[in-house]
Amino acid sequence: MYAWGDLTVRCPADRGVRALELLPTALAAGALPGDGRAGEPLATAARAGDAVTEPYAAARTLRRGATASSLRERAHEAADDVVTTELATDDGLVLRHRVVRGDGFVRVRTSAVNEGDRPLTLELLSSFTLGGLTVFAGDPGEGGAGDPEPGRHVVHRLRCARGAEARLVSETVERLGLERPRDGAAGTVAERFGATGLLPVVGWLPFLAVEDTVAGVVWGVQLAASGPWQMELLRSGAELAIGGGPADAGFGGWRLALPPGGSLHAPEAVLSVVRGGLDELCHRLTSAQSGHPRPGAEPSLPVGFTVDDPSHDRVLALADRLAGTPVRHVTLGPGWYGDPGTDADRTHGDWEPSAARFPDGLAATAGALRERGFVPGLWWEPETTGELSKRYGAEDGHVAHLPGEGTPAAVAGRRLLDLRRPEVAEPLVDRMTAVLRDFGYLTVDCGADLAADGETSRQLGEAAVDFLRALAARLPDLVIENRAGGGRRVTPAYTAVTALSYGTGAVDAREIPVVAANLHRVLLPRQSLVPVELGEQDDDRTLVSRLAAGFLGRMSLSGDPARLDAARWALVRRALALYERAAPVIADGISLHGGTRAADAAGNATGCQSVLRVSPDGLRALAVLHTFADPGDSAGLVLPEGLWTVDAALTPFGAPLSLAGARLRWHHPGPWAGAVALLSATRH
Repeated sequence: MYAWGDLTVRCPADRGVRALELLPTALAAGALPGDGRAGEPLATAARAGDAVTEPYAAARTLRRGATASSLRERAHEAADDVVTTELATDDGLVLRHRVVRGDGFVRVRTSAVNEGDRPLTLELLSSFTLGGLTVFAGDPGEGGAGDPEPGRHVVHRLRCARGAEARLVSETVERLGLERPRDGAAGTVAERFGATGLLPVVGWLPFLAVEDTVAGVVWGVQLAASGPWQMELLRSGAELAIGGGPADAGFGGWRLALPPGGSLHAPEAVLSVVRGGLDELCHRLTSAQSGHPRPGAEPSLPVGFTVDDPSHDRVLALADRLAGTPVRHVTLGPGWYGDPGTDADRTHGDWEPSAARFPDGLAATAGALRERGFVPGLWWEPETTGELSKRYGAEDGHVAHLPGEGTPAAVAGRRLLDLRRPEVAEPLVDRMTAVLRDFGYLTVDCGADLAADGETSRQLGEAAVDFLRALAARLPDLVIENRAGGGRRVTPAYTAVTALSYGTGAVDAREIPVVAANLHRVLLPRQSLVPVELGEQDDDRTLVSRLAAGFLGRMSLSGDPARLDAARWALVRRALALYERAAPVIADGISLHGGTRAADAAGNATGCQSVLRVSPDGLRALAVLHTFADPGDSAGLVLPEGLWTVDAALTPFGAPLSLAGARLRWHHPGPWAGAVALLSATRH
C-alpha cells in the first residue's frame, strides 16, 4: 500500500494475480482487505488463437483467454513515486506496467515486449485495469445473493454527437446488466464501448467513472487515445473493475505482429479517486493536463477571432474594428488558398495563398496585423487534400495518399495523406514551418474520419500526434489549436501537444452553453475554445447568452462586428472587458455544475444550468448561468462559505442578479438567456 497524499495506491495479490486499486487515503482503513480477493489483473493481453477459459466470455471480452491466464508476475517494486510490475508468459511475452504518482492522480503506462524468438500476434493489450470498486460495499460472502444495495454503483460516461458533445450519461450497474450474479456460473459479464476510426471522439469520449453513492467515493479515468480505443466494465462475481486501452480485435479489428525484440506502448491512462462527487473527480483528472504547452500570451487567456472568407482587406477591416478590445489572435479561416467563389472545403491541399485575396502575400497581411497589436493566425488541414486541389490526384515523392482497395481512400471529397511515411510528413512540416514563421497561431483541422483496419488507424493516430509534436518543436512560440471537425480529437493525447482545443461542432446558440459546460469534465477551461458568433440579427437577449457562454472557456469570436449597431457593439465590448477580469478564475479553479437542466439535453434543453468556477484559494468565483425552455421564475446557485460580493455582472436588460447570503439569484430571466457574475469573498 502506497499513501500518496490523499490518494492511496494498493496492489493486492491473490493466487498469482496482482490487481491495482485506488482509495481515498482517509477511507483506506475502512475498505475491504485487498489480499485474498480474486481481483482483475492490473495488465493483460490476448493473442491470436487463444483458447478461452470461460464458456460465455468470448463474445464480450478478450480478457479471458489463454495468454491472460498464463501471465505470471516476474517483478514488483516501488521506487521514487513509481510502482513497476512485470508480467511474463513462458514463451517470452512481457508486459511492463508502471503507476506514476501525480498531484491527486496517477498515470498508468503499459507496454508489451516480445523477448521470445518467434513473432507474437497481439489482439489485445490493456493500458490500464482498475479494480476494488466494491471495497466499501461490504463482503456479501461466497454465494451471496447479489449486491447488498441495488443502485449503489453508478457508471458515468460521456457521449458525443455534433452539437451534443460530452453529454453525461449516468446509469446504475444494474441497468447495464452488471449486477453481482446470484451464483458463480455466470462467469464474467462485460460492457465494452469506444471508437474504432481514425478520430478518437466518435460516439463516446475516452472517459469513464464509477461512483459508490453510499460511500461517497468516485473513481475515474481519461485515456490518452490518439486513434481507436475501448473501455470495459467487468463484473466477475463480487468484483467490479474497469479497464481500457487500444481497441482490440473483437471491438476494433486490431491485430499486431510483434517481432522478436519488438515492443508496443499502449496509450497512457490518467486515473484518480475522490471522496466527493463527479465534479471533484473531473477536476483531478483534467489537472493532469495543467503542464501542457502555453506559449506566447496564453497565460493571460487572450480572446481569439476567426475571419471567415478571409482576404487582406477584410482581415484588416475587422482588425480595426477589434482595436482596443482583449482580442489578440486574429485567424485567417478556411479559404485563404482559394480564389473568391471557389469551395474552400474542396480546394485545400496545395496551400498556396490566393493572389486575388492576398495580392501581396500572406506575410504582408500577417505583418499588418502585428503592426496593429494582434497575433496573426492561420487555419490548416494538413492531413488531407481536397478533390479540387492539384495534389488530390498526385502521387510522387512527397504526396502519398492512403490506399484503399486498389484505389486511393477518399472521404467526402478528401483524400488522407499517409503521415506515417517520413517522405510525406517531413516536407509538409517544412512547408508549414516556412509559411507559419510569419504567424503566431495555428488552427489544425481534420475534416474526415477513416474506417480502416485497427492497426492502420492506430498508426495514423500516432502519426498525427507526432506530426504536431514535430511542428511545435520547429516553432516553439506557435500557439496550436486542435480542432478536428469540432471536438473529434479532444483527448489527452492531443491536448498534450496543443495549447487549445475546439471541442464542439455546435453552431446554434441554444446548444453551445450546454456543450461548453459539459466539456469542463474533460478539458481545462483555459484550453477549451467556446464559439461566440456575433450575429447581426441577434437581439440583446441572444447576444448576451452567446457572450455568457464564452465565459465557460476560451472565448472564440466570429461573425462581423462591423454590422452590429453602436449599442450592441458597446455590449460586446463590455462583455470582453469583464472576460479580461474573469480570466484568472477561468484559468485556474474548480468547476461545480448545478441547475435543473437534464443531463441528456442539448438543443432541446429545459430548465436552467449553472457553472460556478471557484479559485483555488476560495476567494474568487465566476458564475455563469443559462436558461432554456420553461426555466421558471428564477435561476441561481449557492456559493461556498464566505462573505461574497458581486464585483461585476453581465445580464440581459430587465433580468437582474441579487445576492442574499450565499445564494446568488437571477430574477425573471426568461427562456434562452445567459448571465455572468464575477464575485469575491472574505473569510468569516
